[in-house]
Amino acid sequence: MQKTAVSAKKRLALVAVFLAAFSALLVATNFTLYRRARAQLDAQLGERLRAIAVGIAHTVEASGVDSVGVATVGDALYATLLRTRDEHQLSNVVLLSPGGRTAVDLSGFSAPGEENPFIELDVTAVTLARAGVPAYTSLYRAGGVYMKSAYAPVTSPSQDVVGIVGVEAGAGFFSQLRELANLIVVISVGNASVVVLLGFLFYRRSRSLDRAQEAMIEKENLAALGRMTATIAHEIRNPLSIIRSSAERLQRKHRMEDPELAYITEEVDELDRTLTGYLQFARSQPAEFQSVPAVRILRRALAAIEGDAAARRVTVTEHVPERDGTIHGDERRIRQAVLNVLLNAIQAAPDGGRVDVALEIRDDGTRIVVSDDGPGIDRAILRDVVRPFFTTRVDGSGLGLTVVRTVMDQHGGTLEIDTGIHQGRGTRVTLAFPPAAAAPRAAGTET
Repeated sequence: MQKTAVSAKKRLALVAVFLAAFSALLVATNFTLYRRARAQLDAQLGERLRAIAVGIAHTVEASGVDSVGVATVGDALYATLLRTRDEHQLSNVVLLSPGGRTAVDLSGFSAPGEENPFIELDVTAVTLARAGVPAYTSLYRAGGVYMKSAYAPVTSPSQDVVGIVGVEAGAGFFSQLRELANLIVVISVGNASVVVLLGFLFYRRSRSLDRAQEAMIEKENLAALGRMTATIAHEIRNPLSIIRSSAERLQRKHRMEDPELAYITEEVDELDRTLTGYLQFARSQPAEFQSVPAVRILRRALAAIEGDAAARRVTVTEHVPERDGTIHGDERRIRQAVLNVLLNAIQAAPDGGRVDVALEIRDDGTRIVVSDDGPGIDRAILRDVVRPFFTTRVDGSGLGLTVVRTVMDQHGGTLEIDTGIHQGRGTRVTLAFPPAAAAPRAAGTET
């Protein structure tokens, strides 16, 4: 059982790591695609603007201008620049002297003869153009719009740079690309959520399979126990009866009050109780359901544990209401369940400790509550205490609470265990039986 719990924790860790890695890979892939698309669009826009700038430069060269300046730009060239701007939907076209003075600025950012502001903003691209190499700038934003510029040299017949052509255009699709990035974020979050949900469903399914496997192993253990106890029950009980009767005859014959002889009978009784617990799992007899007074079940169970309580000097206090209730079920099995809970409480309580037993008759059923002032149960093993053969006591069989859980399941009730009820100490066990009208009508079987 513990190995199964460990494997479940490992599986949960592996699922969590897988989900985190897969989600991260999904997000990284989406944003890589976005960045690649953005880079390609950026490069395509730059190449387009550079080609336009080179074309305008050739037009200026063809007009016979030897040196770009204010006086060298005629009406025909100016009209050509305007037409080119409109045809290519450019934001601006500038024609500069090699020193950076404005000859033409169609947007009017600088007057003819003034130093053009683009010289300071686009230093790298302008420097390359002065060196005779067409170039474009990185993408930038101006007034909430993505912009890009390109520059090309105007050369003389002797290949000297006599001027610079600059073009600028907006890229509205980059704003749409930003919306695409936001959409990718939403899609990535949605995909990650779906992956997490699928992982959670997978984990839930695997845990169900684990529980089914645990139940199967538990049934196999019980079946093996049944076969074993069916074989050795008589072989053990017959010698135990002989040992006990011989010890009693020795006491009567010699009229001795020898503690060692009393110890023999006590140990024989303890062995018989352990064997009885195993035999309960070996039998498969139908339960006999009937309406049984709750007080009678509790009082008989309390009478059976008086000797154990006295031996450990444990005070047992009962709280029984004046109004009796009924439990619909098998009286013998219910009494055995109550007895097992009482014995556990007495064994858990310290010498001179206290056990409180309460019977509660309520509209939603009958509850038998047993509390002790012992050390309590480690919460790490709280779920395991009802499993077959799980015990923390050296002399325990690990079947007491398993029998209790089986009986409560047969009767449609619940077994509730609370620990640390008194400042971190003590345990409270509640057997909650449904009302007689809601109790199972068909007979159950012991497993």
